[in-house]
Amino acid sequence: MMSLYYEASDGTIIDFMSGGIYAQNPETLVASKWKYKTVSGINGLAKIKKFYKDAQELPLKLSIMAADAEEFNTIMYRMHRAFERDVRRMRPGKIWWNGFCLSAFITDNSYSDFEELFESIEKTLTVTTVYPYWVKEIETRFLASEDTVGTLDFPYDYGFDYDNSEAVEIIENDCIESANFKIIFYGPAREPKVTINGHDYALHTELTEGEYAVVDSTVKKIFKYSQIGEQENIFNSRERDSYIFKKIPEGTNTILRSKELGIDIIIFDERGEPEWI
Repeated sequence: MMSLYYEASDGTIIDFMSGGIYAQNPETLVASKWKYKTVSGINGLAKIKKFYKDAQELPLKLSIMAADAEEFNTIMYRMHRAFERDVRRMRPGKIWWNGFCLSAFITDNSYSDFEELFESIEKTLTVTTVYPYWVKEIETRFLASEDTVGTLDFPYDYGFDYDNSEAVEIIENDCIESANFKIIFYGPAREPKVTINGHDYALHTELTEGEYAVVDSTVKKIFKYSQIGEQENIFNSRERDSYIFKKIPEGTNTILRSKELGIDIIIFDERGEPEWI
């Protein structure tokens, strides 16, 4: 069964497929368009210089059908509060469709066919996108291990030297192209680093037990979090000689890390449309 709902920035969920709210035309949310810039070519022929996507305004029609007046008012207020708060706070919510999310604001509401006796109304939302892609997070977890004794002699050539204190693993990127990502380094760790296909993603910092650091290539930010959730900007602690926000290549990628270092790698599968069913 199709899953479609709005997650407000404060975590409030507005389900568009149950509880008295029913989306009539969800396919309108998938509409997308590539724009382009051109330069003049020989004999006046235009040459496409660049493709890009802008923010879009997408309509979504909802049928509201409540059991009684109290439920009707509750449904309408919950929607108004969630959509309005995100706009006023300038914090986008997310439209979720079968595991893919679209960052967006609800910037307009219009109404028709209000039936007071039947506690029903047709409500059309304007969904204004913030980032023009549907995104699914694909997480791979690499756990820390204390087995760091001896050396390894593999029958294959990985293109680098390592001993038994290092782990060699694989991560798959099945996205359309190189992907944005989030890397989470867990403490305890000093100078945490992971090498992906020979490229280093490294921080010059120390993480104590219970602390962790997050590298997010989409927003180009790096934060460290304490055991009690305090956030510290450690952007300047990144390794300068190896670009830490380099996207993860499409296909099979070799991972090299210290066995004592626990990490999560989250690949962002960015598409023009989500999985439909």
